[in-house]
Amino acid sequence: MIITSRTAARVAGLILLFTVLQISFFSQIELFGTSMWILPACAAIFGLLGGSLIGATVGFAFGFLGDGLTDGPLGSACLVFMAVGYLAGIYRERGDFVDRPTVLAVCGIATLGANLALGFYTVIVGFDSSLSGSLVPDLILQAFYGVLLAIPLYALTYRVLRPALIHEPATRRRPVDIERWADELDPPGGNGPEAFR
Repeated sequence: MIITSRTAARVAGLILLFTVLQISFFSQIELFGTSMWILPACAAIFGLLGGSLIGATVGFAFGFLGDGLTDGPLGSACLVFMAVGYLAGIYRERGDFVDRPTVLAVCGIATLGANLALGFYTVIVGFDSSLSGSLVPDLILQAFYGVLLAIPLYALTYRVLRPALIHEPATRRRPVDIERWADELDPPGGNGPEAFR
């Protein structure tokens, strides 16, 4: 992703939009007794589109804003969302092709992993919470909601940031065979390339 002042403003606008939507809309909707949580999926989407640095930065911003606008402990989600965005960006930078099933899988795993990490964090730090087997259906449902909302969130983010995105080929680069390359430059019995004679 090419960062300009216009791109930075678009990224900041999307961060604010998604955070406000999470707090004012998605957290108020309960299906089967569980609310929707889109912020981990959003952090993963930015990582898939922009790479590890963009994913980590945006993930930290999501966590900080989310904690600041709710009554949760400040800073609890920053590192978790930053790790989610960073890992999704690392996947993109490896050169793997990002298609629709990949977006769905990454967003579902990101939501599940963020829930587990934040749950363990609140227990370890000593907040009034506990882990029990009854939370497993909630974790599965929230991961399913992350998968369900992945495509519209990805489509919106892609459309807004399309002018700044860098499209790379989906093939991985093979390591250069140094010996073969050297033999091509200096065949056996030769005196080396013309430039070095």
